[in-house]
Amino acid sequence: MRGIVYVAAAVLVWDGAALAGESRGPTPVPPNTWVKVNIAWQETLRTEIPDGRWATGDGYSDNLCRSKTGTVLIRTGIRSASRGTNPGFYTNTSVEWNLATDTVKVIDIANWAGGSSGGGKLLPAFKERPTPTPRHTYDGMAYVPEEDAMYLVLGANWRVTARSSTEEAKKQHQIDNTLTWRYDFKTGRWSTIDHNVWKLFKCSPYEAHMQYWPEGKRLIFFNDRGNLYAEFDLATKAWKQVALDKPSPMSLYNARSTWDSKRSLWVFRLGPKVCTFDPKTRTFEQLPDCWDIPAPATRPGQDERRERDPRMGLKGVTYISKHDVYLVTGPTGNDTMVYHVPEKRWESVKGGDIDLINGYCQYNPDLDVVAMNFQLQCFKFRYVRPAAAWTR
Repeated sequence: MRGIVYVAAAVLVWDGAALAGESRGPTPVPPNTWVKVNIAWQETLRTEIPDGRWATGDGYSDNLCRSKTGTVLIRTGIRSASRGTNPGFYTNTSVEWNLATDTVKVIDIANWAGGSSGGGKLLPAFKERPTPTPRHTYDGMAYVPEEDAMYLVLGANWRVTARSSTEEAKKQHQIDNTLTWRYDFKTGRWSTIDHNVWKLFKCSPYEAHMQYWPEGKRLIFFNDRGNLYAEFDLATKAWKQVALDKPSPMSLYNARSTWDSKRSLWVFRLGPKVCTFDPKTRTFEQLPDCWDIPAPATRPGQDERRERDPRMGLKGVTYISKHDVYLVTGPTGNDTMVYHVPEKRWESVKGGDIDLINGYCQYNPDLDVVAMNFQLQCFKFRYVRPAAAWTR
């Protein structure tokens, strides 16, 4: 299955050898060509946490664009004996990727011991600087540029108290799941709001979605099935459930999303499926599939998943405002597809023979570049409309 990264429930710890080939300076990005970005990950860690090791087993934590600075927030893990952290295959760390220089810095590490293997314990620093538990974040993060703040809700964190955890940690874990967390980039601190969607309705903490709606001055939320919707008023600091006429036309489980800033639309993507949600009318619209993928031909008793087209599980999507298009990623650069919104048509972009990861995408309009990462594997792409004819 070329170009696809499947994450198993195991801890992958990167060492110096695994990060060989690190380089300094920005990576050149030719038009319509995916390039791999080499970042000095080990040097960053040695400088900030000398005994630290990257723990990169979590494949379910999205990235985030900090539009105020044009940087990308990557969720990952750091294992450190001196700090007492061992997240396993959860993320406990936020790293900021500067796309102009292709440098990174650690901006936050959870003040929790333990992770996916249990061992939950509040570290001494938690008392003065509380933080969310280590977790899979999924698509449950949102950035508000007017506040220069990041919000976080739900996610998978139950394993942190599965065994060998302190009673204090178990109690804090229960509280954590009823809160909306807010990270202020100015102060470098997390704070909490004693309200979240679980006080409105019960839904799975897995594969939830949250986005900032600038026009409405609200955060907006969907559960994994796309049938429960809520809005968070930034002024009143409260969530409110809002009824829908119809649920999402596609499953939002495993999907990822982007924001169409021209039309104020929330865009979801999983495999060939793409849809939009308009928070003004609270309605969905199904878009044409980005690929025509036939159903797998299976024999009786055969595991259908083994015959599944590798494009079915891909998630990468972003809105390129300069060109008014949605870009979705494929298993290779040559599988890249671009949706021209006014024309309602897909275009195939041959972005190179490079194998890509099943990563998460963001767009920097100042640099006119798409950034994609899966943990510490980073790629860039700069879209220019080709002269080739439409493919669909």
